[in-house]
Amino acid sequence: MTGKTSPESELARLLPPTVRLALEYFAALEDPATPVVEYLPPPALQEALGLSFGSEAQSIDAILAAAKTTLRYSVRTGHPRFFNQLYGGVDPAGILGEWITALVNTSMYTFEAAPVGTLVETALIERMNRCVGYTAGEGEGIFTPGGTISNLMALLAARHRVFPDAKRLGIHALEQPVVFLSAEAHYSTPRAASVAGFGTDAAIPIATDPVGRMIPSALDQAITAAKRNGQTPVMIVATSGTTVPGAFDPIDPIADIAERHDLWLHVDASFGGGVLFSDRHRHLMAGVERAESVTWNPHKMMGLPLACSAILMRVPGTLEATNGMHAEYLFHGAEGPTCDLGDLSLQCGRRVDAFKLWFSWMALGDMGYARRVDRLFDLAHTFQGMLDERPGFHIIREPEGTNVCFRYLPSADRSLAEEARLRRESDVTLAVRRRLLTSGRFMINYATLDGAATFRIVMSNPRTTDVDLGGLLDAIEEFAEVLP
Repeated sequence: MTGKTSPESELARLLPPTVRLALEYFAALEDPATPVVEYLPPPALQEALGLSFGSEAQSIDAILAAAKTTLRYSVRTGHPRFFNQLYGGVDPAGILGEWITALVNTSMYTFEAAPVGTLVETALIERMNRCVGYTAGEGEGIFTPGGTISNLMALLAARHRVFPDAKRLGIHALEQPVVFLSAEAHYSTPRAASVAGFGTDAAIPIATDPVGRMIPSALDQAITAAKRNGQTPVMIVATSGTTVPGAFDPIDPIADIAERHDLWLHVDASFGGGVLFSDRHRHLMAGVERAESVTWNPHKMMGLPLACSAILMRVPGTLEATNGMHAEYLFHGAEGPTCDLGDLSLQCGRRVDAFKLWFSWMALGDMGYARRVDRLFDLAHTFQGMLDERPGFHIIREPEGTNVCFRYLPSADRSLAEEARLRRESDVTLAVRRRLLTSGRFMINYATLDGAATFRIVMSNPRTTDVDLGGLLDAIEEFAEVLP
């Protein structure tokens, strides 16, 4: 591309073959022979990509070739046998929204710069607040780059309520602040404690039950102990869908404790927020409307393209009070102060991530999301039954969400004593998981759980079938039985 042609003519040459490339990519996901990933180690992948940047412009054909290579060697997260992370699948309307976002290329700080995006985001935040259960007159929010930033913004808001001078004076104004979270909560909360000036030691983990849910009585005891030790409790984080076992902390009893101690309750529903659409599974988040703030990532259980996350606040005005800088050169307020969203956010420049959720919600509606969520839970239940029926497999935690954690022990090792058995299961998990990855047939993650490496399958794609799940177990048996 020489720079001598207009952007319109370059796009006219690029877009038709790009659309064909995309259609071919998505069509390949229907073919069982298509791998989840064509795995190459880093040196070989770098050579295949031809990563070199010179002073001369390259041709459109070279750029399209690079795009084709990129798709070939990238992980196919829309593949029905991709179980590795808490997201997956394909949302065509969401992809259209992503494309429109790039096409308009605007930023979400003011109505003047993003009139459509501002109104769309405001309407979506209002709808999400109603899904949570916030009543009329309650609720505000903002889209963020992901759940980690959403959780950080919740902690900053909680800090502002307890230590309003910290915004001006900094962390020296604080008095040993602490936050409380499940021992199996996401690492973003200790990170937020670090960023907020509390320090990671201020994130106090609370014991969990056998399913992986925070134990309310242990939380109450920890808060009382912190006060006795001269610390200042600031916030409780309840998790709806923990990263590894997928557990849902009991919000109602946790909210009782938060009210008794006058603490900010935040619900990290990054993964599990989608259950709010399901009549069958909404009970897992009973009491969420009592939270001061909620993180919700539609790019997870709802299947939107990355990234699509929102932080919701029960009390309007909280975000502006916490984050507002009132930059006169940017915020002119010509359409009214509530039309400029920039002072609600930690960011200045911010993508219009609302478009993809808008188009997706139009295409699916509440019922479409409910069907998707119910399908993912059904897949988890089906997989649990498959594990129960196969010798050598056993479930490590009773599944509550759409994650299933399990291990496999080869037939030759099933008479081992308990300690040796645990070590062997852990070694098998690591070795088999690596072979699955490099074969390209399946992609599944693992985590250390209850003392050993453990397979963690995440049901995130409603197009996954019983054949896919059975094929995974067949492959695990195949690789495990020949391990030395």
